[in-house]
Amino acid sequence: MLITLLLSAVSTESTAQVNDAGLWTNITLEKAITKDLDAVLTEEVRMNENITEVGSFFTDIGAEYKIIKGFKAGLFYRYINKRQPDNSYMRYHRIYTDLSYKHKFGRFEAGYRARFQLQYKGYNTTETGHVPEWYFRQKISLTYNTKSRFDPYLGCEIWYLIDPVWSRFDNLRLSAGTDIRITKIHSLEVGYIIDKEFNVNDPWTSYIIFAGYKVSF
Repeated sequence: MLITLLLSAVSTESTAQVNDAGLWTNITLEKAITKDLDAVLTEEVRMNENITEVGSFFTDIGAEYKIIKGFKAGLFYRYINKRQPDNSYMRYHRIYTDLSYKHKFGRFEAGYRARFQLQYKGYNTTETGHVPEWYFRQKISLTYNTKSRFDPYLGCEIWYLIDPVWSRFDNLRLSAGTDIRITKIHSLEVGYIIDKEFNVNDPWTSYIIFAGYKVSF
């Protein structure tokens, strides 16, 4: 069922499609509070317009809890500043919860993540700022353990807008990259993302280089 939806999303055409190149960079700190509970803080900058301007930047904070082997649950808050057409930045507030599962078979690891999020755009500054936007997002991934510092992966995520007027799938995100272990607590992630909007006016397709640095302690 999910594969059918993804194929339908990729084949969706629009006469007003806009293409762009981007660069996303972040730094993540992950602190073990207990054996099963981790606190996570991420700072990220996303550049767009062919990597010529800062499209958005945000702070993301939350916690993840290991339920049983393979299963994790998380609760997060994200404070976003997003560039507007007049070059000002509008504030977004996002709250989301994750439920994920990973399963190893041989040197492969398959993953699934379900995310339920609500977001306020321009809270107290726009007429619709108090009306939340709801999304249900699903992501599947496959990682290969090379028994070296590098673990390449593939990922696919689809977004479903929950709306009283027109609920719909409207975003598809494909990713490929690798995790790079530097030391026991330091790691890097580099990758490439295709982020495609559909079922919206003037949809964007962004081709993004991603680079992230993580410290776990």
